[in-house]
Amino acid sequence: MPVYDRSYRRWDGELSRRTLRFVPIVTMGVRNALATKGGWFFTLLLRAFMVVSIVPTLLLFFANYALVYKPGFLPRDFLDFLDVLKPFRAIQHPLLTRFNISFLAVYTMLFGSGLIAKDRASGALPLYLSRPLTLTDYVLGKVGIIGWFIAAFTLAPNLLLWIFGVAADDSGHALRDALPSLGPIVAQNLTVIAVYSLTILAVSSLCRRPMFAGLIWFAVVVLLPSFTAVIATRLGLVSLRAIAPNEALYGIGHHLFDVAELSEQANQQASAPTQLVLRPIFEVLEEFGRTPPGWCWLSAAAWCTLSLAIVLVMLRRQDVAGDSARR
Repeated sequence: MPVYDRSYRRWDGELSRRTLRFVPIVTMGVRNALATKGGWFFTLLLRAFMVVSIVPTLLLFFANYALVYKPGFLPRDFLDFLDVLKPFRAIQHPLLTRFNISFLAVYTMLFGSGLIAKDRASGALPLYLSRPLTLTDYVLGKVGIIGWFIAAFTLAPNLLLWIFGVAADDSGHALRDALPSLGPIVAQNLTVIAVYSLTILAVSSLCRRPMFAGLIWFAVVVLLPSFTAVIATRLGLVSLRAIAPNEALYGIGHHLFDVAELSEQANQQASAPTQLVLRPIFEVLEEFGRTPPGWCWLSAAAWCTLSLAIVLVMLRRQDVAGDSARR
């Protein structure tokens, strides 16, 4: 009597669409994350938090809309004030990233803490890492899931603001004027995506319970480095502020957008009433200008490299067949 053999057998078929095999992991992961299953109260709370988190983006879009189209329902003094702020328009991009990073810690813990931890707890890693899926496909898929949420609050709104500013300006040289800010927008926000995605995946690969992974990530990546940065400032060791990922990311934005030069221009060119409004805005960003940019980039690279190494080491322990055997 024949018996069905359920033991593991290697797949010997021909590989196809090699570079796109991680895409289904991203699409299904994002879909599952958005389909929250924590009850109506948790779902309502999460939706309300999402609405609050897009308020800074909506306010900046409204300010850009008012600056270009000057709607009649707005006071003339307010529109004149926006015209005065137009030369310092580039400051909106690091400022928006600064505000939205405050919300990213919550989204990173919610949507990233269980990406690998759940697979470990369910024993699904050997199945995922069997042929034809490679370790690279799996890691790219998981990075793509959490990176999608982070990009939705960093890279996407900044690029939309930039595109809107270029498309709505009929001066004839809008693209030439806005092009220098495109590189800093992409560089800073891609760095944010890389640091946050890889660090949460590293912690998730070390844990079996998403709740523990989220708490450990918040303590190790957010609280502890921030506490260390405060101590470094008190001791006069300004360079050590870059140990904190957030401090490093803010410092990178300050350097890329040359906030110090914009602040100096505002002090020289803007009127006294305008300076009263611009001064608090620049102070929010100038706080991170004391950290040397080289240390900020080094810190971001170190966090990414260490996190990726942890992920690869933990996943290779679960791998049932090496990547070379799948090609």
